[in-house]
Amino acid sequence: MKCFFLAMIFPAVIFFSSCTGVPMSVFPGSSSIPADFAGIAHAGHTRTQTELNHLDYLGVRWVLRTYNWHIIEPYQGEWDFLEYDAHADTTTAAGIKIIGILAYENWWINEDRTTPRRITAEQLPYFLDYVRKTVEHFQGRVDAWRIWNEPNSRRFWAGTDEEFYELTRQTAEAIREIDSEVVILGGGFNRNVMGLREDFIRGLFESGAMEKVDAVAFHPYEINPVRSAILYNQFKEIVADYGFEDKIWVTEVGYPTGGRYPTQIRENRLPEYVVKTWVFLAASGTKNIIWYQLFDPPDRVNKNSEHFFGLTRSRRDFTSKGAEAFRLCSLYLSDSICYPIDPEQEGLPKSVKSFWFKKEDGGALVLWNDGLGSSQVHLRLPGTDHFLYDLVSGNSNSIPAELTVRAGREPVFITWQGHGALNDEGPVISK
Repeated sequence: MKCFFLAMIFPAVIFFSSCTGVPMSVFPGSSSIPADFAGIAHAGHTRTQTELNHLDYLGVRWVLRTYNWHIIEPYQGEWDFLEYDAHADTTTAAGIKIIGILAYENWWINEDRTTPRRITAEQLPYFLDYVRKTVEHFQGRVDAWRIWNEPNSRRFWAGTDEEFYELTRQTAEAIREIDSEVVILGGGFNRNVMGLREDFIRGLFESGAMEKVDAVAFHPYEINPVRSAILYNQFKEIVADYGFEDKIWVTEVGYPTGGRYPTQIRENRLPEYVVKTWVFLAASGTKNIIWYQLFDPPDRVNKNSEHFFGLTRSRRDFTSKGAEAFRLCSLYLSDSICYPIDPEQEGLPKSVKSFWFKKEDGGALVLWNDGLGSSQVHLRLPGTDHFLYDLVSGNSNSIPAELTVRAGREPVFITWQGHGALNDEGPVISK
């Protein structure tokens, strides 16, 4: 998954980023949120109807899974797709699309039988053979292939930059030779102890490796949703130089509720972080959001943050940590047009963030205060059947079309049916 940058961030910087928020000017005037916007990493592994029903309940339309080379070809020339076949068959039968990751090295390509997370020029033909066999085998069942994972991190790529550029270029060509329709994702970048490594990102594009790639994947892991949005937009500025500003897929994002990562948060704040991260990234124009991940493992280790990223506590009972908040976003924000609302035009403090999601049959409004304290906000809502939702339980209460709410740290999440007198009439927000 990830190799987090360590806490080299001064507390004052954290405080500043948390309180001032994201300037609304970074968001485009509107963003189209597709119907298949929501996904979860490493989901569907149990292949049980219970889990598939829960994914449907959460509005999940994508799952992400690594198609490990060493499992598929455990010995040279011996192919074993059984484990991945079962997952692909049950997942696609449930109407869920798959992003497959093509990675990593294999023990038998090295004389000393080590796995150094590197594919040399001499070893690349073996990797490409695995790519072709895998893409051909899963054609029509895997909807997108991502090339490698977080290559700008030494944890996942120990080779030279040039070796990775060539791996990406030839892998993309090999995929396209087999399947002319499947989506090809490059990058899979994150921020780590070495930062974004802008030189690496630019080098990948400038080498020509991305010429046959459809989109670039990014993992905006950060200490809070504000910084995640800022990081995403920094990345967006870089790839915009190569025409990819509107071709970004967030194939991992999340927050651990335990362990030692500097991004760890208290569990009771996960619903808030889910909604804010979802809204910020949707408003920024990402093509989808794949949350990391569905379950905490049953044998989790308290010091290991990798064991605390689940939206639910356990695969045994699906007890929600942030799953209900994720579901609200999936159901009411997907398949919409997102319009960020400038607070200054409404006479509100800059710290008030509000976003209108216009749907064909209604809409949603999400707002909160990124500053200290709270602000009173008067709302006049279009349409009918207005509901205010609790992010923890997902329960709703009927509300009037005109009301005053207090916008604090936790997002206010409101939906309605239909539109106003004009089809483009949205909510009216004032102090």
